[in-house]
Amino acid sequence: MQVEFVAGGTAAWHELLHEVPHDIYHLPSYVELAAAHEPADAAAEARAIIVREGSRAMLLPMLIRRIPGTASDRDAISPYGYPGPLFQGGDDRDFVARASAAMVERLHSEGIVSMFVRTHPLLNRDLSGIESVGDVVEHGETVSIDLGQSDEEIWVGTRRRFRSYIHAAERAGRRAYLDERWENGAAFVRMYAATMHRVGARAEYLLGADYVRGLRAALGDRLHLCVVDVDGVIAAAGLFTEEDGIVQYHLSGTDAAYERERPTMLMLHFVRGFMKARGNRVMHLGGGLGGARDSLFDFKAGFSKDRQPFRTWRVVVDPVRYAELARARQPTADPAREGGFFPLYRRVGGPRSNRD
Repeated sequence: MQVEFVAGGTAAWHELLHEVPHDIYHLPSYVELAAAHEPADAAAEARAIIVREGSRAMLLPMLIRRIPGTASDRDAISPYGYPGPLFQGGDDRDFVARASAAMVERLHSEGIVSMFVRTHPLLNRDLSGIESVGDVVEHGETVSIDLGQSDEEIWVGTRRRFRSYIHAAERAGRRAYLDERWENGAAFVRMYAATMHRVGARAEYLLGADYVRGLRAALGDRLHLCVVDVDGVIAAAGLFTEEDGIVQYHLSGTDAAYERERPTMLMLHFVRGFMKARGNRVMHLGGGLGGARDSLFDFKAGFSKDRQPFRTWRVVVDPVRYAELARARQPTADPAREGGFFPLYRRVGGPRSNRD
């Protein structure tokens, strides 16, 4: 079994993506962007683990970060989004288990203390094998729209009240469209920031103009800006990604003055039709904050009845060092407890959460 610990420019990373279904979160350019937007004291590096055995392979992108308050300890975490493991020949449970164990052994040799992975709700429906290493924790459900359905089936699958709002917006002349020249990019940044402040989002979600510019550079024509025009005013805007037949609802914002107009409903209705016409297979809307069945989840659930579990994979790579770090930050902590906040040594005194 061959195990590689590679950087973003490595040909092996790009080549394997051509062989397996994947999403934007697995692209080296996206992982490098995520590393660049980690706090400076984290000194994050974009990496991937590639494990090969004959015709089978496993790929997992990750950020390698310095653990604050230590001289040289590091841990691994997924970049923002759903960059779970990818498998070539992944229906072989024994291979997945062996590859996962080989990956953890390599991480240990690299001095990594722990690993926190957000799995992909669509590409990681079956996680058989990886649970042999670490813990798989289910947080809730996400919502997706099957774009292989007919237009009528998609419309019928939309909550009746939402259909009424969409019809009313169209009759009133509201218009959703793709801003291919990004003329409203600055307006999106302002609305997104204002929306995050209104909902009390944590600091790591307050992404600004630098992030959007970086995302455009990283994704190119895989990234789309959709806006909703209400009487000549941009009332809502959102970023959507498109890769390998998968559309992701990445970020959005609404002008507070137009919240009652519910312009985001019209935006999502437009985007799903546009992306279906382009031949995409599925549009993933995500779930509630932290996987909760909250108002955000309920809104997304109004567009489809399709659900998938959102799960994280937590691995203590170096149990001895993990226990030392956890108890140094929180003397009463139980290092064996992996179902709550992970890793424990970042819960108290750490500069940020792991977004679980």
